[in-house]
Amino acid sequence: METFTVSVFGSEYNIKADGDVEHVMKVARIVDQRMREMDRRHQQPSTGRTAVLACMSLVDEQLTAGRADMTWADRRVASLIDKLGTVV
Repeated sequence: METFTVSVFGSEYNIKADGDVEHVMKVARIVDQRMREMDRRHQQPSTGRTAVLACMSLVDEQLTAGRADMTWADRRVASLIDKLGTVV
């Protein structure tokens, strides 16, 4: 297990992680960027509120991307089923 420090929204956090330190640092950079973006847009009175907005924004982005992936997969499967129907 490796211990290292990341900085998010002006605060430093000591992290212990197994495996890919670069991955954890990348996650911290993304969170930091999103918190700064939310702070510029909404200027919340507390860091906690900014963090919640950032988390909601990131989760919304992931859910939206997941829906798009599922829609693509549904269309692709339907297309393959149609093709199989013409072969049989």
